[in-house]
Amino acid sequence: MRKQSVNLQWAATATMMLAGLTAADLAIAQQSSLEEVVVTARKREENLQDVGAAVIAVSAQELDRRFDKDLQDFANAAPNVIIDDLQQGPGSPAAISIRGVGTTDVEKNFDPTAGVVVDGVFIGVNSGAMVKALDLQSVEILRGPQGTLFGRNSIAGVVNITRQKPGSELGGRILAGYGNYNEKRLEAYVNVPVGNQLSFKLASAINDRDGYFDNLTLGTETGQQDFFSISPSVVWRPTENLEFYYRYDRNEQDQDSNTVQNIAQPDQLFCFYYGQCAPSLTTPQSGDRYDVLQDEPGRNAFFNSDMHVFNARWDVAPGYRLDYLFGDFETNEGVTQDWDGTPLTLYHTDRPATYGQFSHELRLTHVTDSPLSYTVGAYYWKSNYRIDLLSYIGFGDAIGFWTCPAPPPGEPHEPCFVLSVPQTVAQHTESYAGFLEADYQFSDAWTLTLGGRYTKDKKDSGLIDPQMPQLATEGSLSNPFKKKWSEFTPKASLRYRYSPDLMVFGLYSKGFRAGGFSGRPNSYEAASTPYDPETVDNYEVGIKSEWLDNRLRLNASAYLMKYKDKQEEQSVPATQGTGQQTIVFNASTAEIKGLEIDLLMMPASGWTLAFTLGLLDSEYTKFTELDTTTPDPDDVVDISYLKLRRAPELTATVTPSYEWPALGGQMWVQASWHYIDDLELTFYNSPQGHNPSQNIVDASINYQRDNTMISLWGLNLTEEDSWSQAYDVGTSRTFAGLWTYTTTRPPRTYGLRVMQKF
Repeated sequence: MRKQSVNLQWAATATMMLAGLTAADLAIAQQSSLEEVVVTARKREENLQDVGAAVIAVSAQELDRRFDKDLQDFANAAPNVIIDDLQQGPGSPAAISIRGVGTTDVEKNFDPTAGVVVDGVFIGVNSGAMVKALDLQSVEILRGPQGTLFGRNSIAGVVNITRQKPGSELGGRILAGYGNYNEKRLEAYVNVPVGNQLSFKLASAINDRDGYFDNLTLGTETGQQDFFSISPSVVWRPTENLEFYYRYDRNEQDQDSNTVQNIAQPDQLFCFYYGQCAPSLTTPQSGDRYDVLQDEPGRNAFFNSDMHVFNARWDVAPGYRLDYLFGDFETNEGVTQDWDGTPLTLYHTDRPATYGQFSHELRLTHVTDSPLSYTVGAYYWKSNYRIDLLSYIGFGDAIGFWTCPAPPPGEPHEPCFVLSVPQTVAQHTESYAGFLEADYQFSDAWTLTLGGRYTKDKKDSGLIDPQMPQLATEGSLSNPFKKKWSEFTPKASLRYRYSPDLMVFGLYSKGFRAGGFSGRPNSYEAASTPYDPETVDNYEVGIKSEWLDNRLRLNASAYLMKYKDKQEEQSVPATQGTGQQTIVFNASTAEIKGLEIDLLMMPASGWTLAFTLGLLDSEYTKFTELDTTTPDPDDVVDISYLKLRRAPELTATVTPSYEWPALGGQMWVQASWHYIDDLELTFYNSPQGHNPSQNIVDASINYQRDNTMISLWGLNLTEEDSWSQAYDVGTSRTFAGLWTYTTTRPPRTYGLRVMQKF
């Protein structure tokens, strides 16, 4: 409670300071104004200030001035948003948490909680969701459940990414950059119009860099990545009312395998039995967060993806638009991973996996000067996933799988035998939905929004596992476990336009995350038992406002979210297979409330200041588990004292920018301070997985003349080395588990970038 009070005091002080700065500096500001921001958060174009929801938008002009490499760099654009690269395999699996709602597992059977949408196509897995910042037109971050228009697995919110379409004029852009760690970056696109109806575009990118980490076991550098992308696209407008758009993205990423750190403590098996111990709760076994000890050589991971997007738009009549959207996304990956983070072969895996999805969406949008406007549509989705996992277990003698010779007195054990444990998992999903969202403006000031979406899901899960002979009758690839669910997600909103520059709104929305089957089971019970969907009911009030001749934009939201049937993925001990398994329970309910402030102002000629603040108060309201210390199967223990993962009480970003004429062009400097309060990364809140508060500082100096821009940039200048992921393996409430591994945020990076438009 004291900490929350301190955070509230900090927020109040910062807000008053900003208000004081506004009053003092805006009085002398020259005439200028903030640009209008158009968003598609409701699948139609609207002014940001007319949308009764918490939305942050990054425009094409802002994107040119940022130095984002992928999705995680956008975390500083919005309050109460955490985006981390899990560094747990190819494809840069993303851990996205919005308002304390998120998931962090790398397996594709775990549905995301935050939807990543690219050109209208929902990316259905965490691997592949860490979208590269290439050829972007806009990025929108919608906070809170988006169950009506975006559907399943947008329970936390949506990151809505739009890429640039082919232009109507001949031209293009080339971007070249070089940075530390021998980073080489080259991006280019060219637009080629053919007459007045047809436009082609070809975009491509190469981004290679050396690794951030030193492998002390092998005496090599590790963490290298090579990335290549090519994206042809075409727009055909046969008439003024008809448009067809197609885009193909091919991405290829080759990289070193994961760089996890062993941070096992004396009460964990890898430490007390094998002597593989971390010197402290915050220092890994290697002694430094950018040193690793893996005994597997690198350069054995790849992630390839193919994406097809087709959109047909028909303006049927004035005010009526019909859209059809088809999306296809497929990935193929392979990696040998050393998960134990020690010089020994204790737990390694081979993880070749394939994933495919396709979707169809048909919607009709009606917007005219009449009081009623609406979007109505239907949606179909299908996906399939298969992993042929091979685990290499070297710690079997410690848990009774076999016996190794006793070491000399005082010496730790070493594995004398490595067991290969195969398991194949294949899962399929099919989903149908119908949705409607309608606005009715019953006066000049008041607008009522009502909407809803009905979704029906079907999932199946089949396995090949020699440890489970029961699969011969049910649960095999040819006769998988099956389950159906259905969910209705309503929305209601009321907006009041007090003046052209001030709007207030109240909102109720519901979102859900789909049910499913656990993807890493080591018992028939865990494999055959499905978990149900989880839901969030969101109650929110907010304000959208512009002040001082549109030189100050202030938007804010306060919300209360009721989290029901919360899915908790947990690594627990198992009596067969690898000795541990990851299973999912609908284990808890939670309550999350908070406040968000987005402020953008131009206090004086040449100056721009952006400020975001997120306050978050989250707690489990009911969370029990079986008490394994007693023989009574009905005995449970209350664990609601645990904290939700990736739910910091305070996030804040301050971004000042100053621009002035120089050398026949324009120069500007920009800095960003992004603060993330301390947070937990593991299920049981282990101290090894605790992140203290983080301060991330970025800065750049830039010069532009005509179509040429030169930038010197730096990210994470204070070299914040916080954990991006932590995971307790085989842990229970009464057993500290096998070991804990962690991954580290990228270190300080800097470089030079030249961009030329033509």
